[in-house]
Amino acid sequence: MNPTLPLRILSSRKVLFQILFILSLSSLFFAADPGQNFRNALGGLCKSALSVLAIGSIVLIVMAAIVYAIGQMLGAETRARSTVWATAMFTGAIIAAIIFVVVPWLISVIMTGAPNGDWIKNCCVDNPTPDCANLAGGQTS
Repeated sequence: MNPTLPLRILSSRKVLFQILFILSLSSLFFAADPGQNFRNALGGLCKSALSVLAIGSIVLIVMAAIVYAIGQMLGAETRARSTVWATAMFTGAIIAAIIFVVVPWLISVIMTGAPNGDWIKNCCVDNPTPDCANLAGGQTS
């Protein structure tokens, strides 16, 4: 076995990582409007959080109730397992509800510097306008 082979593989990984890193940074310099891309990404994340998490938490609560009820009709071991599963589903639903409340508020704080209900109402969409909450100029009209 060649003793320098692992060093060559490690060196080639290092070079590949450097090339990928430079390519990812170069996309920042050639973007047409990186601010609009950032607004689009955060608006899409906010919209997804508001639409998916509410339904997901309701589904988890209903499934937890069904699993718990079915488990109570079965044997002791299955009853214990179903109680654990139902508790895990209910905990997931509570965490989803917390994320549902916190994510739009947190994104509005990142974008405007303060919790802003106008940002959530106007910019929490897939492709928000460049000045959906008067972020570009900072002047009110």
